[in-house]
Amino acid sequence: MNDAIQTPLRLLPAPDNSTVEMLHRLFGDVLIPLEKLRLHYFKNLNEKTFTEAINSGRIQLPVTTIDESVKALRYAHIKHVAALIDIRAYKADEDMPRPSNDKSDT
Repeated sequence: MNDAIQTPLRLLPAPDNSTVEMLHRLFGDVLIPLEKLRLHYFKNLNEKTFTEAINSGRIQLPVTTIDESVKALRYAHIKHVAALIDIRAYKADEDMPRPSNDKSDT
């Protein structure tokens, strides 16, 4: 098979179970309506800019619907939201300056 035409996999790390459980308690379902997600975590974005951020990939969140209708409600799966939260938390930890250790390990 030709590797040039194969679509690369975009697997995210498995989200932490506690993050998934917290989101389930918060939203009560495995599919989270995008509007509820926006109101809770992206208050700084209006509906238009939130949609643009998702569509452009700035917010890396796969979106799903239950049916094929143009007017179908749009959802994010709880595990994708949890993975996004965990990834951002790990990145924040990596980007955080570390204190230098002046003591030598002897």
